[in-house]
Amino acid sequence: MSDDAPLSARRRAAGVSSGQALFGALAATIRLLRWLLFGLVALYLCSGITRVAPNEDAVVYRLGRLQRELHPPGLCFALPAPIDRVVKIPTRTQHEVLLHAWAPEETAVTPAAVAAPPQIPASLLAVMPQGNAGLAATPPPTGRGLHPVTDGYTLTGDTNIVQARLTARYRIADPFAYVAAAQPAAREPLIEAALMDAATHVLAQARIDDALGSGLESLRARVRDAAQRRLETLRLGLELVAFEVNALTPPQATASAFADVTSAQVEARTTLEQARTYRAQTAPRASSDAFRVRQQAGAEAREIIARARGEAASFLALLAEHRAAPSLVEARLRAETLEQVLPRMKAKTLLPADGGQVNIYLRDPK
Repeated sequence: MSDDAPLSARRRAAGVSSGQALFGALAATIRLLRWLLFGLVALYLCSGITRVAPNEDAVVYRLGRLQRELHPPGLCFALPAPIDRVVKIPTRTQHEVLLHAWAPEETAVTPAAVAAPPQIPASLLAVMPQGNAGLAATPPPTGRGLHPVTDGYTLTGDTNIVQARLTARYRIADPFAYVAAAQPAAREPLIEAALMDAATHVLAQARIDDALGSGLESLRARVRDAAQRRLETLRLGLELVAFEVNALTPPQATASAFADVTSAQVEARTTLEQARTYRAQTAPRASSDAFRVRQQAGAEAREIIARARGEAASFLALLAEHRAAPSLVEARLRAETLEQVLPRMKAKTLLPADGGQVNIYLRDPK
């Protein structure tokens, strides 16, 4: 009996020690879980902190409502999801849109490609008349014509066909209008559609000679202005930086005809320039010759008039003398005339005018 008492006491002491150890382990686990919970809560609260890149700005949606506060580059402190949603917007980056809806496909034409029909959208097939169902199986003609599916084109104001490749570059000027205008998936198609709409309207009012000739720069500026007005009407918050016409050409089927027209225009301009050069060289020389002829004619006219006036004055003086002494003047005139004529004559025979005596008074030749 004395041996059983210490054994039971030892058992009770061991049970108390194990209970205390279990309670201590449980308390330590609870403390660890508490700190872990605190860490998770802190991590959740810090999950709303977002880094905004140098080329970006950020806006915050709080419970689905856009907050009118723009966060610059750096750390954006926001509440965690689903309370806040941070949207980063690249406001300091130029975005580029390639507008190739009016350009032909650049894939090479191979026998397999010719044999395989082009893929027509289901929306086009739905509205296509039954009689035109064979269009889906008709390959595009090689080297001529335009296929309505694979070849893009547009019309000008004088009902000519052109193909074009355009490039637009823009930046986000109003981040709030940009994020509120459309959903992210529909934003790029909306911008491209607005730019194509502006380009279509401008080309529909332009002549093909202006579009393909010297008016290309003016056309580009008008398309840019129209596109900017279109973007402002849609309130997309965008500003066009540049609008470039990478290519604006007639279709391949009409390239030779346009080349002939261009050659004729170049030849016409060359001929016109040659004519202008000839006029610039000839007109001053003709003006100089005309001035010289007028001066000579004026001098000769003055000389003839002066001589005529002198002869008229001499004749009037002789007339007055003749009226005063007719016989004397006639004898003097006859003598002066014979004096001029006789030296040049080999045979000289003088006959009286009235059959009477001839009286000649000649000056001594010495």
